[in-house]
Amino acid sequence: MTRRQSVAAALRRVPLASDPAVVAFLARPINVVLTVTALVMFAVAWPTLSVTHHVLTVLLPVVAAFASLPIMLAWARPAPAWGVSVISAVVIGLAFEPVNGWAWHIQVVHVIEILVLTTATFLRGPIRFTPIAWAATCLITLLGAPAGARAGWIAGVTVLFVICVLVRVLVRSRRQLAQETELKDVAASRSAVLAERARIARDLHDVVAHRMSVVVVAAQTARYRVDGVSDTVDAEFQSIAGMAREALDEVRQMLGVLRVDDDAAPQAPTPGVADIDRLVAATRGAGMAVDYTLTGRDATVPDTVGVVAYRIVQEGLANAARHAPSAPVSVAVDVSATVVSVTVRNGPGDPAPSDTHPAGGHGIPGMVERAHAVGGSVDAAPDGNGGFRVAAVLPSRPPLAAITAG
Repeated sequence: MTRRQSVAAALRRVPLASDPAVVAFLARPINVVLTVTALVMFAVAWPTLSVTHHVLTVLLPVVAAFASLPIMLAWARPAPAWGVSVISAVVIGLAFEPVNGWAWHIQVVHVIEILVLTTATFLRGPIRFTPIAWAATCLITLLGAPAGARAGWIAGVTVLFVICVLVRVLVRSRRQLAQETELKDVAASRSAVLAERARIARDLHDVVAHRMSVVVVAAQTARYRVDGVSDTVDAEFQSIAGMAREALDEVRQMLGVLRVDDDAAPQAPTPGVADIDRLVAATRGAGMAVDYTLTGRDATVPDTVGVVAYRIVQEGLANAARHAPSAPVSVAVDVSATVVSVTVRNGPGDPAPSDTHPAGGHGIPGMVERAHAVGGSVDAAPDGNGGFRVAAVLPSRPPLAAITAG
């Protein structure tokens, strides 16, 4: 172990050196430099104090400590250190008489300490405290300096005060400018992300709208392009075309608003509870057995809640069609003055061929997110009889905070 390491180990064993506050204080190099400076000044002040002032020998280290040691806090706690230095200067000037023709009421080390701590207070102390520090320092200079030097010292302290205040204003303006620049960079990055998302959404709209339009046209013109299409088959094609048109309208409603061209796609009305009848009818037309009941027709439901109820029923029917296409499905919507209850239940059925290797979907998380957006909740789980049950409870009057968060 080297000599330096042994000294460091010995210092760590001192209780004061292991104190968290002391460790944090000495972690800053500037505090270490100021501490060393204060110790050097103390070593100078103690033996020279008796040359400038009449002080009892036993009080020499105490007076020298007040004249030098507060400077170690010039960076960490400038205002309290300045206060200790100024008050001790007043007490020393009143309690001890100068000797050997010394013109100041305090020794030169104490003068240096007051200047350093005053500068640190001007630069780092509370901004409202700086005028008080300036006035008090000028008063100490007026009382402690020689008569011929008082005006010059007061003028110097005033110039120092003005310079430090201007430096603080400049540093603060630079810091604010840096913060504003950072905020602008963050806003620009977010704008770029949003622009990219909008571009992707526009591309998705264009692709889906085109493909769905092709499906609609193909279904509507099948009887003219394919020989032997009966009226029953044609009706089925027309039903497919109708469902494709509804899907296309919904896609345009959700994504068409992001188009920036002049020929933006028209938007469809927002679906609600009243449109669940049509949704169920379309599902029945696809060959599924759906039992639908709606209670509380006369109750009014806000659009934000109505569209969530519609989407939950839509997703519940889609899941039933995918996972148990042959099972009976029941849909129940109960509208009251306080809540809208939505239940979609399907019985056990043979899984669809596409479910041989099922993949994780986003249907149930999407329903949960939509319900949470209006302050509601969704419970989706097997019903214990081989079927599946989706139950949602939505408030008839969603809280404003929930709508804003959604």
